[in-house]
Amino acid sequence: MRKLYLILLSLFLISTLVLGSELLTKTDLTNLQKRKISEHILYELYFCTDQGIASVFGYHFDSYFTENHYFTLAIFGAVAGERGGYGIAAFGLGANYPITDKLYWDAKALLGSGGGGGLPAGGGFAVEVQAGLSYEFMKNVFFDLKAGYLKFPTGTLETPILNFGLSFREKELYLPY
Repeated sequence: MRKLYLILLSLFLISTLVLGSELLTKTDLTNLQKRKISEHILYELYFCTDQGIASVFGYHFDSYFTENHYFTLAIFGAVAGERGGYGIAAFGLGANYPITDKLYWDAKALLGSGGGGGLPAGGGFAVEVQAGLSYEFMKNVFFDLKAGYLKFPTGTLETPILNFGLSFREKELYLPY
């Protein structure tokens, strides 16, 4: 019975995708373009909180609108430092420039919202800037190391930050309309 259920579910999903999708036209195919994207898995340390160092684990997604400039989305949640329940989500702009064929300078500014975990974030409005290096140690796989500053203007939390992790760069197809 379980196999029959899986077969029926698979057929339903496939038919939904096929019947619910529009085929690309010749105009669509001629207008297809590629753009660079990066995905980052990061661990970030907050050095100055009322209870010492705190840390968050998170994800950034960068979508490039020029060869070196991108729009970024970020989300983080507390993993250490007596701050269970703390989280932050933000968006922003960044720039990534090659220094050598394997080493890149990367800087970004983020605006967002965060709070919880007893951190004095006030109304939750957050501003973060960061800059650092990305080193390509395998094709399209990078080690990131950045330093910066996080401030909650509606609260009292201000802290230097350090983040590090891995990032992956690739191209995606898109239609510009």
